[in-house]
Amino acid sequence: MKQFLSALCVILFAFTGLSQPNYGIKAPAESSIAQKCGECLSVMQNLPPEVSFGFYLEGRKIYFMMTDKRYFDLLFKKGMDGIAVDIVTKSQFPCNEENQLANSPINMGKLLEPVYFKDFKKELLIGENGQIGVFAGQLPEKYSSQDYELNLLILKNENMCYYQIFSDLPRARWGLLEMGLYRDSILNSESTINSTERVKRLNKTMRFVIPFEKGKSEYAPEDIKPLYDSLQLTDYTITKTTVKAYSSVEGSLEGNMKLQNKRAESLVKALQSFQKGIIKTTISSSENWVEFLIDVNTAGYGNVAKMTKEEIKKELNTKGLSKKLEPILKNHRKAIVVLELEKNTRFLSEKNATITAFYKNAIENQSIDEAIELQNEIFARIRNNKIPGEALKEFSIPKEVAYGTLLKNNASFEFEQNEEDIYAALVAFKELELLLPKDEQVNYNICVLQIKSWVLGELLIEPEQLLKDIKGLTRKGINAKLVKYLLLNYHIINSEYMMFKHDYTGKDVSLSYIYKNYKYLQLSNENYLQLARYFSSYGRYDWSEKVLKPHIRKIDVDEELLFYYLNLTVINPKNTNSAAYRTTMLNAINLNQKRFCMLFEPFGKGGINFQLLRDEYLKSTYCENCNK
Repeated sequence: MKQFLSALCVILFAFTGLSQPNYGIKAPAESSIAQKCGECLSVMQNLPPEVSFGFYLEGRKIYFMMTDKRYFDLLFKKGMDGIAVDIVTKSQFPCNEENQLANSPINMGKLLEPVYFKDFKKELLIGENGQIGVFAGQLPEKYSSQDYELNLLILKNENMCYYQIFSDLPRARWGLLEMGLYRDSILNSESTINSTERVKRLNKTMRFVIPFEKGKSEYAPEDIKPLYDSLQLTDYTITKTTVKAYSSVEGSLEGNMKLQNKRAESLVKALQSFQKGIIKTTISSSENWVEFLIDVNTAGYGNVAKMTKEEIKKELNTKGLSKKLEPILKNHRKAIVVLELEKNTRFLSEKNATITAFYKNAIENQSIDEAIELQNEIFARIRNNKIPGEALKEFSIPKEVAYGTLLKNNASFEFEQNEEDIYAALVAFKELELLLPKDEQVNYNICVLQIKSWVLGELLIEPEQLLKDIKGLTRKGINAKLVKYLLLNYHIINSEYMMFKHDYTGKDVSLSYIYKNYKYLQLSNENYLQLARYFSSYGRYDWSEKVLKPHIRKIDVDEELLFYYLNLTVINPKNTNSAAYRTTMLNAINLNQKRFCMLFEPFGKGGINFQLLRDEYLKSTYCENCNK
């Protein structure tokens, strides 16, 4: 991701280091910026987000690369227009000391001798797709064993007009929101199950919260029984349990973690007592800093929220604040439990041979409801590798209207098992369309498959006709939210299609549709993450941030979503100066401290960039949590 510094791109750096040669590079006075740098700044400010640039190393040779030669030619026209490399090392940002920056208004680290337009042709690289690269300098050998980053200076007539620090942000296009096919219900979309569903789902997930009493660590079956009964779990077997246990923040970290693990283990043991099958379990524990920092601000203890974690613990444990805050702290001791369940069907104990015999008999007798139930049981066993997938070929379903639901289910399941063969699935549903011309579910599935096919370019798709077909689904009885879901995916692909045609207006129309309409749907965390990455790929970082922001302060926030939000926002000092952002960062530290610390590794080596440590708050947070 490109991180633009000041609007004028001329920075007077704070410094404590030694002075060094500037090779005649000048930092223009503010009054002469427009005259000397206006052309350069105009090009950079209007650079399309699809055009990227940066450094590439070949051995120790440093090349400046740009993906579009047209913009390169706009930047570098005259003999003394050029570039320079500023090498910055992580050792310049020591904990418990001031940052060791160069004594210079134009660079922070080791400045390499600039390379000018008149010299570019000596080592010029031209790519087949319009990329261009020029030799920018030689990396001194001593830096090969250090953590370093390369910053860019763009020079106009020897004036430093633009300074760039490079940050890493994963971006992605073509990330379609997950779409299932209609069977008795929409697969893979818990929130959009068809209201006419005739068979209960065989699998589901439940989430609930269990509060912990202060000092209590053992939970017996009788403690959990009322909750178990209220969830009506008698028809289901628990296959997997995830327990995230949270302690209030007073007390030692070691003691809190030990207590929470004990509580979580006793919860799982109590749940296990209600069934014979072994429950796969994942347990994690952490201190509940997220809700603590939110609640103390609301309760009028904003000064506490500004302290370090060590200072807060001292205030709570040695100065008696924990007694005053107990009404708040008691709400922070809890476990968030997620259960993955498998329905106990009436055929659960039957052998495979019996199930298949029942199914064949139900088909022959036109007992459609029973056949659908048995068909779903067979599908579930194939997914769980209890029946081989080839078993479906043994069952001959008559191609008659009365068997339409069974035929739809079969075609959908076969695609689920082999999603790469979109063509075969389309052929199957086109045949069903001839049999069931007014069946809205068949029409819906054909639209889904055409969208997937458009992505892969396997079939010739007419975008305008596909859009018309999708919009027509509402009139045929498909839920309006499902139609809007398909429209989002249509416009995700269409934006790229418009880019390919160089129709930037059409691309912007699709982008705007997606941004205005995604909020009307209940999406998964994965979907929100896909949308954020998608908007980032078009340079709409503001939209990416708005997609994620409502979800990042939850105590059980999705880790991938939270860290992508940090990648988007941590480079902005306005964010890091806020108390709310501190809560977000502590949430990330609690979730995955190692991953949080990795954000401050060098650009290109897994980090955003370590020059984030110029920010005093980020540096103190890093040194408190990572420099141990």
